[in-house]
Amino acid sequence: MSTSIPPGWFVFQTPRDDFSPSALDCSRFVEAPTGRHGFVTVAGEHFAFGDGTPARFWGGQINPWSHEEIDYCTRRMRKQGLNITRNHGLGYLNRAEDDSILQYDPEGFDRLDYMIHRCGQEGIYVILDVDYYCPVKPGDGVEGLEQGGKTPFLMFFNDQIAAIKRQRMLDVLTRVNKYTGKRYCDDPTVALVEVCNEDSLFWHGVDRLAEPFASQLAAKFQAWLQERYGSDEALRAAWSVDGVSGLEEGEGLGADQTIRPIAMWEYDEKWLAQHPEKGPRGADQMRFFLELERAYFLGSRDHMRSFGVKVPISGTCWKGGGFTMRTHLRGQADLDYIDRHGYWDHPQGEGNTKWRIKSCRFTNLPMVKAVTAGEDPAQENNVGNLVLSLAWERVFGKPVTLSEWNTCLPNEYSLEGTALMAVYGLLQGWDGPLQFGYFSPDWPGEVGDGSFNMLGNPPQILQYPAMMTMWHRQDVREGETVAEVTYGDADEGVFEMRSDRRALPLMAACVGKVGYRFTDGPTAPVMKDISRWWDPQTLTARSTTGELEWNASLGVVTVDAPATQGVLGFLSARAHRTKDLSLESPNRFGALYVTSLVDGAPIAEADRLLVSAVGPARNTGMVYGLTDIVDKAHNVRLAHLPEVGQPPVLLEAVQGTLRIRTAHAGALKAWTLDVNGHRRDEKALAVEDGAVVLQLDVTDEAIFYELAPQ
Repeated sequence: MSTSIPPGWFVFQTPRDDFSPSALDCSRFVEAPTGRHGFVTVAGEHFAFGDGTPARFWGGQINPWSHEEIDYCTRRMRKQGLNITRNHGLGYLNRAEDDSILQYDPEGFDRLDYMIHRCGQEGIYVILDVDYYCPVKPGDGVEGLEQGGKTPFLMFFNDQIAAIKRQRMLDVLTRVNKYTGKRYCDDPTVALVEVCNEDSLFWHGVDRLAEPFASQLAAKFQAWLQERYGSDEALRAAWSVDGVSGLEEGEGLGADQTIRPIAMWEYDEKWLAQHPEKGPRGADQMRFFLELERAYFLGSRDHMRSFGVKVPISGTCWKGGGFTMRTHLRGQADLDYIDRHGYWDHPQGEGNTKWRIKSCRFTNLPMVKAVTAGEDPAQENNVGNLVLSLAWERVFGKPVTLSEWNTCLPNEYSLEGTALMAVYGLLQGWDGPLQFGYFSPDWPGEVGDGSFNMLGNPPQILQYPAMMTMWHRQDVREGETVAEVTYGDADEGVFEMRSDRRALPLMAACVGKVGYRFTDGPTAPVMKDISRWWDPQTLTARSTTGELEWNASLGVVTVDAPATQGVLGFLSARAHRTKDLSLESPNRFGALYVTSLVDGAPIAEADRLLVSAVGPARNTGMVYGLTDIVDKAHNVRLAHLPEVGQPPVLLEAVQGTLRIRTAHAGALKAWTLDVNGHRRDEKALAVEDGAVVLQLDVTDEAIFYELAPQ
């Protein structure tokens, strides 16, 4: 294994943070402690605190480590501008030797108590979700799970499992925190609650339930059909197309018959074109599943309200398969807010090996080029475009969080996610993206080894000083609504066995706000002519605000707001210009931003600026290769890492010439900064025609440059 440093790369140094003031400090945007403005509430389609103060979040999921690690991690999160975290499943509250899921480990609760306590002190809010397949134990006495096991889908139709899960909600959310003296549900630090993580009947696998659960669901479906149709004759007629019935041989409403749910893969327009008789059956299944999910989620919300949960409650962050998405979202819209999950180049493989960069397979494609001119597919299983698809999954009239997202390692372009989610999240008016996840209390010293660790992917988190300053100041303006997918409650289109009525491509999400709107009656959707802002020939979309441009043919996104300007993507594709910047760089891929550090002042007027220049990262000796496996959705051979490499971590330096127009050109000096924002070396600045010129070079061994009078 080679340990040499490739040309243009340098060793990434990560000294421990001493939290002294620096140009990278975003803590001014994270008011501490939590609760100074009351509990989080819903105000229209955004969050607000009880006194009316707007509540906007950006976060990353942390784990309840040791007290010392939590102390350091929460301080640094606040410095980086993160003001919310999430804990889901809470499996560490139970010990392996316990006989019931309702028995709890005092040490586990101590860890959660302390995490919530310290988060509150640092101004970091918490999302709690007590159920991630909630594995029951033998002592819980569940028929079919006598030896214990996970419970995906089951609570929607099994009353015993639903009761166990609701008891766990009560036990956890009424826990008295020994460090704060408050029940979790009485602590404004707990800002949001979700009923369950990643669980929905509208997803793959419900057709493969083991017994007795398969029969239980089938019996409920049969009873529902009996009430709806009353007889086999009426059911057969309703489920027939051109004389062919959707009922299989032997299926029916009789006591000795059954009707099992069809698989989610059958919700496919090409397959249905060959089997049109499955359409009415599939539509009824969507109606049935929607009723089951509504009953469980709304019942769980009522349950939590009964014992004192005050904050907004969502159902689940999961989704439907194919075009069942809209039906699933119609049920989620009955809750207080919408939560979504999404990943770009999610690792592929078998079992737990797919989470490890040394054993996973991946497409290694850049999302910044993942755009087509026509009707794009929705993001599902790495097909489509993560940012655009998440935008279309919002529901107008409801706040929206994205409690898990990532552009995953070891994709070589994974740094792109930070800026794409931030700038287009601002355009879309998202209320709380959380990157999955903040899984190291400190820099781990290597890239990986898992695919989701933010600190194991330095280029992502190194963009946070610029992106969080932009996010909290809302430097990029929220857009106007340009496209809606609209369905009324009485509109049978919610259950149509075809894709959504979306007249515009996914790329409309780069022009303005997009999403679903569910109404009480028929409503004409907003569907604006975007031809002024969207060029399908060059695959270029400009926002109606004039601040963003995404050129997918070149793979370049430009940000041109008064106080934040920069470029992300294939830097060498062209020279880049914004109102106050110009950049010429030989780098194939990277990101560069200039940020005004004077709140309220644009770049041209601020006398203190931050330059963030971020390239890809690799372990020393890391090698990329191709497998013989073809990803049919993208028509590419999947990649892998023949050599994972070893420490130290290397960063590719963003090089080139940066010009910044500024009223303070003659007064500014420049310094390179270390990863914590401390000044290292003074850097020469030239002055030309009212602009400063900064030469970026690998010898700087820098990501950050501070420009100030002294």
